[in-house]
Amino acid sequence: MSKCESNVGELIVSDLVGIPGTVSSRLSEYRDWHGDVQADVSDLETCASNLEIQGLAITAIDFVNPCARYSEVSFELGDDAIHARLIEPVGRARVSERVPLCLMFHDIDRPVRGWHHMTRFAAMGYAVLALDDEAIGPSDLRQGITSPAFVRRVRWGCALAEVARNLDGMDPDRIFAWGEGLGGGVALAVSALDERGLARTAVANPLPGGLEVLSSRVRGSVLMGTSLMDTVSDPKDQFAVFNGLECDRRHIIYAKYAHERINAFENEVVDFFNQTFHSCSLA
Repeated sequence: MSKCESNVGELIVSDLVGIPGTVSSRLSEYRDWHGDVQADVSDLETCASNLEIQGLAITAIDFVNPCARYSEVSFELGDDAIHARLIEPVGRARVSERVPLCLMFHDIDRPVRGWHHMTRFAAMGYAVLALDDEAIGPSDLRQGITSPAFVRRVRWGCALAEVARNLDGMDPDRIFAWGEGLGGGVALAVSALDERGLARTAVANPLPGGLEVLSSRVRGSVLMGTSLMDTVSDPKDQFAVFNGLECDRRHIIYAKYAHERINAFENEVVDFFNQTFHSCSLA
C-alpha cells in the first residue's frame, strides 16, 4: 500500500469549518476533492511516444568551477529545436561514477533558472538538466492540459528524460523532476507518461487545470506544495491532483502564500531528494 502524508489536518480548526471563507472551511471542502474533469489525453499520450531525437549536441561552457561542469544541450525533435542547460558534478562533488539527475522545468512568465541557482544540485552530487524554452503566459493554457503549448512542453520534457538516461555518467534509475507552476504540471505529466517513469517528482502549485486525469499514472514518489492564496493555480484543483495519486506522496499546504516561490518548500524539495539518494536530511 502506498504512503500518503499531508499537513491538512493540522490546518483545520473544527470550530471554524462552518465559517465560509476561512482556511478551515476551504480545506474541509478540498481535502477529499478528486475533481470533475473529463479531459481527452490522447494528444498527450501521442506526444510522449515516437520520440525521434536527432542531432544531439553537448557544448561545454567555460565556467570556472572545480566542482561542476556546465554545458548547453541541443537536439531536434521533429520540427522543434530543443535547448537545455546541463550541470554535472565533478571533482569532490562527484561521489559516484553514475549520479542522479534532476529534470527542471520553469513556470509561466519566467525563463529557465540561472546557472548559479542550479549549481546547488552539483554541490549535492546530482546533475541537473533544465529545459530552456521561451516563456509563455496564462493565455496559452486556456484549454488546460489539452492546450497545444502544454502538450508541446510535455513532449519536450519526455524527450529530455530520454536524453538524460543516455548521458554518460548518469544513473538511468535515478532520474527525478522538479517544477513550479507550469513546470510542475510538465514534471507530473512526464512522470505519468514517460515509458520508465521517474524515481521522484517534486512540484509546487502545478498548472494547468485537469492534471488529475494523469495522477493515477504517476510512479515513483511525489512531493507537492500548495499555496492557498494562489489565484493562478486553483488550490482546489491541486487537491484533485494530489488525491488522484496512487504512489507514495506527501502534500504540504502553505496558508499564507500565493503563486510564488517558497523558500521553505525548496528546502523540502532538497530534503525529499536527499532522503532518496543520500543518508542526510535537512529536518
